[in-house]
Amino acid sequence: MVESPVDWLQLVFNHLPLGIIVIDRRGHVRLFNNRLSMLTGYQEERVLGKPFSDLINNLDSDYNKLLQTLATGKEYQNLKPESVILLNAPSSDFRANTYAIKDKGGATVGAMALLEPAGRQQELENAVIKAEKLAILGQLATEMIHELRNPLTAISGFVQLLQQKIGRNSELEYLDIISDELKHLNRLISDFLLQAKPGYCSRTQCSINKLLTDVAALVECEASLRNLKINLETPEDPPPIKADSGQLRQVFLNIIRNAFDALPDEGQLFLQCSGDKQLGIVRVVIRDTGKGMDGQIMANMFKPFFTTKESGTGLGMFISKKIIDNHGGSIDIQSEPARGTTVTVTLPVA
Repeated sequence: MVESPVDWLQLVFNHLPLGIIVIDRRGHVRLFNNRLSMLTGYQEERVLGKPFSDLINNLDSDYNKLLQTLATGKEYQNLKPESVILLNAPSSDFRANTYAIKDKGGATVGAMALLEPAGRQQELENAVIKAEKLAILGQLATEMIHELRNPLTAISGFVQLLQQKIGRNSELEYLDIISDELKHLNRLISDFLLQAKPGYCSRTQCSINKLLTDVAALVECEASLRNLKINLETPEDPPPIKADSGQLRQVFLNIIRNAFDALPDEGQLFLQCSGDKQLGIVRVVIRDTGKGMDGQIMANMFKPFFTTKESGTGLGMFISKKIIDNHGGSIDIQSEPARGTTVTVTLPVA
């Protein structure tokens, strides 16, 4: 049974997927894990405490990069294994890195070599390249969208002028269609630009009560016109959160407007907030008595450009989830056809 911290460290050390060897300032082997034993054929008990030079048959230390790291403090990356351990060296499927081990004063007191599969390094490099390409594409897309908005604005303006000059006839219907489509494109651009920036937010300490009260006030008029009832329940003293209030307001408004679209006449919306100081979280629950959603819609609702609305862009819930994720929170949705929908947003307290 593993009990002491030392035993745990030894267990973890021997199960690492990397081959590891550590030598002290005298050049004696101090650590040699199981992975390296399997790669080289050296047994740990026959290596520990012995001069590292014995493993390389006392060959020229100028060639051995681990000894060079020990002597000079210079570290080497992406080496062939034979430049670190000559005898019984693993195949070229592995690469080795060396690292100087320094004391608090900065003096080199030992050296370490790590052997890892060459494919792992290639995977990391490919991941970095892919991330860089995506970042460039994202930047280009954002610039392109900005450029698209300018001609769309001009076209919209001329369409409005034509609508004023043309009398009520079939040509005016065409202009109305064009105008509606231009508005749809502008909404799509606005949602895309919001998606481009949810990771960059200005977070300050704020009250979740005030946020929900403000949001309820913003939609109160629309609810009244549509004969919908809003029920707001907030605790007296919820813990404060650290957040970008503008972005969270955007999230709650989006969820509420989705609920409005699902509610029948005289439908009800419930806004509830609760705090859990022990867990360090605040929960916001938005529940409606609307038509609910089936499993297919639930499975796709956070995907970009998925929408069930004729005039929707399909970016609202996608952006909302990104904003909540960037705040270190979570968003959960429970729904059944004809039984309404419940959205629970969880956020960490300040």
